[in-house]
Amino acid sequence: MATFVTTRRMGPELAARVEASVRGERSHAGEARETKWRLPLVAIARFGGALSIVALVCTVVVFRRRDRRDFERERAAFIDRVHAASASLTPSDDEAVVRVESWLVRSSGAYEGDFLAEELRPKGALAAVLARPSMYVRGSMVQLTRKTGIAEVAATSLKDPFLVCLVEAPASRSETALLARVREAYSNEAEQHSTQVRRFREAQVGLPFLLPAWAENVRSADTPEKLERLRDEFEKVPIDAATQAAKAGLLLFAMDEPGEAGGPTELDGERAHFVRVGLVDLPSARVLLRMRKRVDPSWISAAKRPLFASGLDGCALAFDIREALGR
Repeated sequence: MATFVTTRRMGPELAARVEASVRGERSHAGEARETKWRLPLVAIARFGGALSIVALVCTVVVFRRRDRRDFERERAAFIDRVHAASASLTPSDDEAVVRVESWLVRSSGAYEGDFLAEELRPKGALAAVLARPSMYVRGSMVQLTRKTGIAEVAATSLKDPFLVCLVEAPASRSETALLARVREAYSNEAEQHSTQVRRFREAQVGLPFLLPAWAENVRSADTPEKLERLRDEFEKVPIDAATQAAKAGLLLFAMDEPGEAGGPTELDGERAHFVRVGLVDLPSARVLLRMRKRVDPSWISAAKRPLFASGLDGCALAFDIREALGR
């Protein structure tokens, strides 16, 4: 029967399809055609999705392997750098800090009396000995009786007027001559006057990074973050200075005994007290010099005493030790 969308002239099959389409129905032939095309498309889509996942996984694996190779290459290069920095150290050098701590604790105990080795008696012998690589530390005798106190002293012990004036004696003991050398010691020139001397603190801080145990820490680092943290720590350490300190054959120290009661204290903390000075040959474990002398800032002019009492006393002490050896 004809409708608005079909005519009598349409074939029965065509009219049926049109009417089915108007009613929202699909003919069996249309469904067959759609099914015919849908199945290959679904298969293609599934295959493409699987291929994309495989490609993604392969990409991730490749990048991870590349990152791992880069990481292992960086770690190996860093280990080589650590080994190169410690290559010159001997097992004896590795124990430098322990040996120095032992001498400091021993010397802070009951005083064993003044001593001068025969090799320091000839004229100019002290200057020749002090030209050798050495370590230096100065601080409170009370603190130097224990290991934790030694670390605290070493952290604040710098190249001071005593060291500079002992290595290079002032022209005279006059306040003017001593003050000129004290000013040098308080400036960057202290290093220029004592390039062969390293602070004990440099060995304390740097030597642990040159020992086999620390290289093993680098070797066991298993992530870039851990390796970067170790590299940052290594970069902050005075490696060259620590190596020089560890190989130093001499220990020079000055220990300040407690100040005398009742006396005035200057603005920089100086007051009358005794100072123990020692010079030790580390490889042979021999004392070369041991002296105990009193310092008192009362001889310094009132104009210089507030700011330079400690420095002038230290420089004067060094001058007196040189004079005593000269006699």
